[in-house]
Amino acid sequence: MKLFLVVFVAVLCGLFVSSQAAIARARFFNPTYPGKCTLDANTVMSPGQTGKAPDHPCAGVTCMEDGYVEFKTCPAMAPPKGCKMRDFANTNRGYPECCERKYECGKGV
Repeated sequence: MKLFLVVFVAVLCGLFVSSQAAIARARFFNPTYPGKCTLDANTVMSPGQTGKAPDHPCAGVTCMEDGYVEFKTCPAMAPPKGCKMRDFANTNRGYPECCERKYECGKGV
């Protein structure tokens, strides 16, 4: 019984974690802009500032202290039964609104 409970909890945790957005932190520091996050030549952010990641269709970024940036991707979601997941519905929207996906449904999919 204990083994079943342990396996059940492990599977439940795995399902919960697999549906969450991926979060990563990296340092994007440039001495030209002390205390800021420099993602590229056109994207310099102040601590606390949020936005979309450059060169990614839909990922959020938050500038932290000392040039650290937190990146968030869209949560993993399974397509509806009988459908295939396609591109993002509208990459011009801000994060996380841009996470909405298009689906192709029907026979032969």
